Amino acid sequence: MRPRGTLPVVASVALIGCGDAGSRSDWTTLRDTLPSGMVHVTNIPPAEASPTWALEEELRVGSMEGPGPDAFGYLHGLVALDGGGFAILDSQAQELRVFGADGAHIATHGRSGQGPGEFADANGLMLGPGERLWVPDARNGRMSVFDPEDGFIESFPFADGNFNATWNGAMVDGSRIYRPWRTRNRALLRVFDLTMTQVDSLPLPGDGPEDEEFDPSDQPGAFYQEMGGGYMAYSIPFYAQEVRYIDGRGVFWSSRDGDPAYRIKRWQPGGDTTLIVETRRPPVPVPTVERDSVIDMMRRMTSNMGVGEWDWSRVPTVRPAVEDIFASYEGNLWVRTPAPDGGVLFDVYSRDGAHLGTTSPGPGLNLLDLVAPVVRGELAWLVVTDEFDVNYVVRARIMPAG
Repeated sequence: MRPRGTLPVVASVALIGCGDAGSRSDWTTLRDTLPSGMVHVTNIPPAEASPTWALEEELRVGSMEGPGPDAFGYLHGLVALDGGGFAILDSQAQELRVFGADGAHIATHGRSGQGPGEFADANGLMLGPGERLWVPDARNGRMSVFDPEDGFIESFPFADGNFNATWNGAMVDGSRIYRPWRTRNRALLRVFDLTMTQVDSLPLPGDGPEDEEFDPSDQPGAFYQEMGGGYMAYSIPFYAQEVRYIDGRGVFWSSRDGDPAYRIKRWQPGGDTTLIVETRRPPVPVPTVERDSVIDMMRRMTSNMGVGEWDWSRVPTVRPAVEDIFASYEGNLWVRTPAPDGGVLFDVYSRDGAHLGTTSPGPGLNLLDLVAPVVRGELAWLVVTDEFDVNYVVRARIMPAG
């Protein structure tokens, strides 16, 4: 049995490759190795914690109207390219568009259709070996590969069936593609090589007996109501849904469904949890007026539909602490968490869970929740919206705060 011990340290590691310019985290990190070998890391902010870095906008691409390639419809994917350029997938136009470091349009690939290099339901974008762009297309049943400048290269059959949903797969080590999959109550990870040949299938948490039927009335994150011969399920506002992310090494990071606390775990598919990262930020309450307004809206909706009262005490009074998880190209973990003032913060951690710094998008950077930011070196690419819900891509430099 391993000895159990807690080691307090001050997280003073430089944020290599993520905008560090001499700044250091003044948080305290406690590291506890449990008898099982799992490591529990607790990050404690100072009483007056403030962001370590600021995101300084240096490029914005997008337009409110017009037929140009910078008029974005509905973005479903974003990758950063060498030299500061980027590529986006516009799922409304079913086009893959590439832009240079100066924001100039370089190329557009694909269009709606079934021919080579065309899309029917492209719903994601991954960066693969050689800076090639990989696009899953569920309705055409294939994965298509593009060169950023020269366009379509090849495609591989891929019966995904993930229609009209955002792609949740990942490119792993430049040699495999991970795709979480659920059928009935079976939760699996399907592993493919780069010809989209399935080479493995691993169980994921939530996997139940194969013959167990899905019970829509027993979902902790939803209200349930029988209606005639069917039923209605309505997501509970502010409920802490599980957030799950696959990093570039094939490691999973996730929060726990229904738990609003600031706690994430690292685990291997088919294996045990190896790391728990807990951060002691105070919970951010849902303003009473906002919670009451949402409940009133739902009450009116159910009344108009002839549905009885739901148990409104199930609507949480605090916001989920973990809103999103992603990693930089260098492997540092970014966790999106709500700010007390109603905005957004990103806490940044090393691979071993130590806090490295915090940044905030700041005024004028209203993030589109559907597309996670991309961080590469000291640059961050963000998809943001304005008051008219127009999509823009912003490149920001990560600078010391203040």
